[in-house]
Amino acid sequence: MVACQTTRAQFPFPAITPEGEEVRELPESVPTDIIEPRITPRETAADKLARIFNRELRDIEERQKEILGELKYLPETEIESFVPQAFGYHSGNSRSRPKWIQVDLGETSTPDSIALFPVTVQVKGETIFGYGFPRAFRVDISDDTDFKSYETIFEGRINTVDGSRRWPFFKEIGGFEGRYIRVTATGLWRPQEEQRGSEAFALSEIMVFKGERNLAVGRPVKSRDTQEKSNRWSRKYVNDGVTALGIPQGKEESPTYGYLSRSKAPTMSSWVQIDLEESMAIEEMRIILADTIGDIPDPTVRFPYPITVEISENPDMRQAETVGRFTPAQIAQIGNNPLILSINNGYGRYVRLTVSQSKAEPMSFSLAEVQVFSENRNVALGKSVVGSHPQTGEDVAPAFLVDGYSSRRVLISYQAWVSNLEQRIQLVREWRDIENDRLDLVDRTFTRGVFSSITGLLGGLGLALVIFAQGRVKRRKDLEALRQRIASDLHDDIGSNLSSIALLAELGKTETGEPELVVEEFTEIKQTADKTIESMRDIVWLIRPGEETWKQMMTRFRETASKLLRAHEYSFIETGQMHDDRLPLEFKRDFFLIYKEVLNNIVRHAEADNVFIEVETVRGKLDLTIQDDGKGFDNLATEFREGNGLRNLRMRAHAIGAKLKVKSTVNNGTVVHLTAPLP
Repeated sequence: MVACQTTRAQFPFPAITPEGEEVRELPESVPTDIIEPRITPRETAADKLARIFNRELRDIEERQKEILGELKYLPETEIESFVPQAFGYHSGNSRSRPKWIQVDLGETSTPDSIALFPVTVQVKGETIFGYGFPRAFRVDISDDTDFKSYETIFEGRINTVDGSRRWPFFKEIGGFEGRYIRVTATGLWRPQEEQRGSEAFALSEIMVFKGERNLAVGRPVKSRDTQEKSNRWSRKYVNDGVTALGIPQGKEESPTYGYLSRSKAPTMSSWVQIDLEESMAIEEMRIILADTIGDIPDPTVRFPYPITVEISENPDMRQAETVGRFTPAQIAQIGNNPLILSINNGYGRYVRLTVSQSKAEPMSFSLAEVQVFSENRNVALGKSVVGSHPQTGEDVAPAFLVDGYSSRRVLISYQAWVSNLEQRIQLVREWRDIENDRLDLVDRTFTRGVFSSITGLLGGLGLALVIFAQGRVKRRKDLEALRQRIASDLHDDIGSNLSSIALLAELGKTETGEPELVVEEFTEIKQTADKTIESMRDIVWLIRPGEETWKQMMTRFRETASKLLRAHEYSFIETGQMHDDRLPLEFKRDFFLIYKEVLNNIVRHAEADNVFIEVETVRGKLDLTIQDDGKGFDNLATEFREGNGLRNLRMRAHAIGAKLKVKSTVNNGTVVHLTAPLP
């Protein structure tokens, strides 16, 4: 059972344990309308016909096309596997009002803009958007830490229907000057009727932008009161630079992977160094870790070494100043976010990152980008890079460490990123609003105009509309059923594996005195993570548009056999004529999962040496035969009872109208034969 399914009450509505400690087991998530806003224009016969008679309808659709065109140039936020362990700031239990939190920028500044990130959480399967984000709030700036005098930058209320904030609040604030930024909740967040809890003020992150920098990151924070009893909430988390939205990236895909260091001989350390070309004040650094290349980011990838950051005016790093260190445990906490290092009074020309290990062994590590900020701009971009063990290839080179790209897309400033996100959300909301207007207009035009001119076809058209509506209802039901099945696959397979990883990691922490057990458990973590990634790839392949023909299905079958049967001798035979029509998604899913489950059973249980696989199509039927020479079992014995595995296979076969036969005898292997009508 995964952590978020615990039977205990879950935060942010705290329960008190018998020992008096608050329970906080709650994953943070990102609203889907931020991650992947779905826009699906409706195009029916009624729409086409109404368009002929109504100019206003054509104007609305022209604006919708413009919106879709604008969205193409705005960056998207990818779905990340990272779940922040620290949510942010949460107000305390004192009755003092109003609640407020403020950031000390360190010196008087003229910020360009500010962003406030809400917290979105899951509570017992229900998504709480903008937990703790105030219903009404004010943003002030001052040079007085007690705000005896101040200027108000913004004052307003949440204007959504349910009073919740799903995406970051962004406000340009040119013309204001001060050292302290204070956010005051003039109207506290309240839970909905069906939720338990009391009023609260909570923020995931406060960002204050000047040029390319976030001036607030790592700066001192204070508030009227705070909740500091848990590793989930703390004032220090509200400006740590870590959000569930990840790296600020643009639309353009990266042509490079980044910097790769690989030592052939054993070594205790490896370094990479940037020459800024002249000595200068250095205010901040961002280190962006390299990402896996593929459709799915690998959530198991961690940077296994500590990193030391030094600044010097000499290329050999004489008289170098150490400005920061990151341990592997700290690096693991950031997820898909930059490592951000605020530097006070830093000065130098050369910046060196040293990666070290406890004993001399061959070492390799990779980084996507290093940014160095002076006077609020990245001065490392395009500068010279050298290293102790650099590798050069088509997509890795020292120069790629400062080329302005992560391993996936072009990097942009946090300010541009949040501003673009705000534009994207507003455009999506506008599209959906005018889509509702458009649908109403289509219905009115169709009812009043078209029906009056084609009354003779009323009966036939009415029947067609009924059939069409019934078809839409059926498609919606089928789609919902498919979603439920995919959710079940994710829960049963991915969820189980991730729970195993978490349990093994927890055990590993308690066995530091037994290195062999630790190595064994971390090896099992790696194997479980690999299986999880493979399962996720299978699910993505199953639902990815465009990969639904027989040719692609057979290619996937061969790839799966080569991965699972690496320790076996096997043959794969394909006979008959396969059509090039697209396969129904449900058929594709169940047929593939039957095939994969049979191969998995052979690998786990059969102890076979040889496997024979044949896929044959003949006279509108599909025959799948999988035979092994393993130890088998007697499924004809009177005392034999089918387990969950065989029952699941039969249920999937029934779902696609197929017949499944399993024949097995002890020491003579097993034959699985599936016959299904060609879809």
